[in-house]
Amino acid sequence: MPATKGQTDSTLKINLTPYLLQVSFTSHVVSMGGYIGVEAHTLNVADEAKIEITFLDGTGANVGTMKGKVHSGVYRGLFHVEKANSTGHMLAVAELADYGLKLAGPACKVYPPIKIENLKWMDEEGSKELETVDRGQKVTLTADVTLGPMDETIAMAIKASPESAGAKSSGNGSHGHSHEPQPVTFKYPGKIVSKKIKETFVADWETNSRKAKLDYTINLYGVTSKPSKKVKYLAASFDFSE
Repeated sequence: MPATKGQTDSTLKINLTPYLLQVSFTSHVVSMGGYIGVEAHTLNVADEAKIEITFLDGTGANVGTMKGKVHSGVYRGLFHVEKANSTGHMLAVAELADYGLKLAGPACKVYPPIKIENLKWMDEEGSKELETVDRGQKVTLTADVTLGPMDETIAMAIKASPESAGAKSSGNGSHGHSHEPQPVTFKYPGKIVSKKIKETFVADWETNSRKAKLDYTINLYGVTSKPSKKVKYLAASFDFSE
């Protein structure tokens, strides 16, 4: 073992240099009125260190701010694009004031507002609007892009909200079910073609309940549509029982 020289029974202090390594958006594009994720990565920064993110348009004008805390070296937030931005671009500038650190990240594109309406559950041919869907049935989900791109990819989310799978707990020590089944969301890619959305699916969604209600939403450039009208779903799946 090598010899160690120096005073014993003393505290050795080591100062680590803090860094603000990276600031970035989680998507390359967002629409006015939409939400976009932002991340900041740090090194040698205390847990719960205060951070502020400033958002600038293409001219350098402030279009919003966020404040938060760093956890395990990372800050993650969701920014709502509310202020008008005619420049078509936006960048994020992160600042750790307590450390004297500041860093700007790459810009994202900011598109004009969009609107997706008339979400409907239709039969396979798209000719009849449905009120009830049986498991295994082919259904077509349709919508209109009344404001936005002519052609583009989208994200669809089908939500199944099951009815009760069993009785609630009686509170007397019996083995009754004490928790209601929770909604389940199924995500799929889709497309806008000539401002129309028309996607066909086989209704095979597991809900842990024989009956449920279905609706769906569409997300484009960080904007989520209002949900469709709910339809009854006869899932005919396993029901928990005593």
